[in-house]
Amino acid sequence: MSPLKWTRRNDVLQKALFGPAGYPDTARGSLKRVFKILVDAGATALEYAAVYGLQASEGKAKQIGDLARQSGIMMSMHEAYYINFASKDPKIREKSRQRLIHALRFSPLMSVKRIVFHPGTQGGMIPAEAHIVVRDALRSVWEEAGRRGRGAFLAPEIAGKIVMYGSVDQIIALCHDVEGCIPTIDWAHLYARSQGKINDRESYLKILAQFENALGSLFVDNMHFHISGITFTEKGEVSHQPCGEEWGPDLHPMMEIVHELGYKPTFICESPNPLQGALFAKFLFEQIEMGRNE
Repeated sequence: MSPLKWTRRNDVLQKALFGPAGYPDTARGSLKRVFKILVDAGATALEYAAVYGLQASEGKAKQIGDLARQSGIMMSMHEAYYINFASKDPKIREKSRQRLIHALRFSPLMSVKRIVFHPGTQGGMIPAEAHIVVRDALRSVWEEAGRRGRGAFLAPEIAGKIVMYGSVDQIIALCHDVEGCIPTIDWAHLYARSQGKINDRESYLKILAQFENALGSLFVDNMHFHISGITFTEKGEVSHQPCGEEWGPDLHPMMEIVHELGYKPTFICESPNPLQGALFAKFLFEQIEMGRNE
C-alpha cells in the first residue's frame, strides 16, 4: 500500500480543525461562554459529550447549533458509552438503536456533522458473526433515520480495548457495508490496541493507506480523528493522558503526514484537559506548516 498514489487534498475543508471533547471546565455552565472560550483560544471544532446519553432539550440543542454556526465551530457528538449492538440482551440492542436514531434527529438542530460511537462488545460471538449483527443494526438505524440527520454521518470509533468490537478491519468493513458511516480513527486507541507499535511515520502511513484504499473519498473527505496520550496493558486501553508528555502516541509524524498529503482532518482531543491538548496539537501542526513553508 504505497502512499505515492495519494494526492494532496485542497478541495474539501479549508484547513485541519482542532477542538476538545466536551465543554471547557471554565465555561461554568454557560453555552455562550463555551463558544467564546473556544473562539478566543483558537479552537475550530467541538465534540459534544453525550457519553451518558443525549439529554438536551430541543431548545438547548438549537441554541448550541446557532452558537456553533455563529462561531465557526465544526460540531460532532460522542454518543453514549453504553451503546452495545451485539449485546446478548435484545432490549440493550434496541435501546442502542434508538440512541443513534435520537442523535440523528437532533444533529441538524445542533449543527452536528458526525455522531461518534462505540459499537460495543462482540457479544460472545466470533468477529465475523459480531460484524453481521452490528452491520444489520446500523443499516436499520440508517434506513429509519438517516435522512433526519440532514448530512450527518454515523462515525463508529476504533476501540481501545482489544476484546471490544472496533478493530481497524471491523471499522472499515462497517463503513464499507453501511450507508452513512465514516470511521473515527482514535490514534491513542490504536496505539493501545497495537501495544505501542502504531507510533511512527511508517505505521501511520500503513493505517491511512488501509482506510483510503478501502473507502476512498468517503474517508479522505471526512477524516475524523481522536487524539490524546494513553496508558495500556496487554488488554488494551487503561486511561487517557495529556498530549505531548511522556505518554504515547507521538503526534509529530502524524501531523507531518497530514501536512504533506494535504489532508484536512478534524482533530478532537480526549486528554484530561482536552482544550489544552487540542491547542497543543494545533500548535504542533502550525509549527510544521511554518517550517515547510520557509
